[in-house]
Amino acid sequence: MRVELAFVPSAPGASAGSAPGGGDGADTQVVFDVLRMTTTAAALFDAGLHALWVVPDPEHARRAALAHGALLFGERDGVALPGFDGGNSPLEVRSERIRGRDAVLCTTNGSRAVAAAGAARVLLGAVVNARAVARRLQALAPASVLLTCAGTDDAVSIDDVIGAACVIDALVALVPGLDLDDAAVLALRALEGPGSLEALLRRSAHARLLTQIGFSDDVAFAARRDAVVVVPERGPAPGSAFLGRWPASDPA
Repeated sequence: MRVELAFVPSAPGASAGSAPGGGDGADTQVVFDVLRMTTTAAALFDAGLHALWVVPDPEHARRAALAHGALLFGERDGVALPGFDGGNSPLEVRSERIRGRDAVLCTTNGSRAVAAAGAARVLLGAVVNARAVARRLQALAPASVLLTCAGTDDAVSIDDVIGAACVIDALVALVPGLDLDDAAVLALRALEGPGSLEALLRRSAHARLLTQIGFSDDVAFAARRDAVVVVPERGPAPGSAFLGRWPASDPA
């Protein structure tokens, strides 16, 4: 399995249409927006969500929620959007409200990265479900996989790189002969430094912003490595939703 990492969605090949190294491109892609979209998505499915549409803007989100009879979650610059059922905090998720329901999610950076993802199969990865993502990739066994970090306003974001590194670290232990590009190797080095994962996440600009606006506990939750065992996954059909996949699931 070839693993390539794009630090921002605008990097060459980050849409998986063509690989960063100039190849034919990845058939499977994992998007990371650790603070907080992909962490919240994992928490939603862990609470029993049935299906999730990730859309790029609030108007699209409102239309999609009406069309699907879905709950509506979203934020801009970290703050919940008016009239929505919730923001983008994984700690707002409650199973009694979520179980069996569908939802639409619209965020500042993660939604755009998902919209740009061009692979036939797209997964949402985070620190909280890193091993589950790695095990799902092991089961799918794609020839190549592209890990795309959402970043913040198209700049590199430490939290997303840490999330990708946690998945790579788990993959190295699961898949013999893994072929990593230079960016993936560099991301792994981030896990070798001193301090906890939470301390690493808190060094990011976005973590500092979330702390300033009252979401410090979200950062702590996002650092809980392998706390969730579900993987949000979207297939190739146009307009398809993300569904929850568990590591033991057979490739669909």
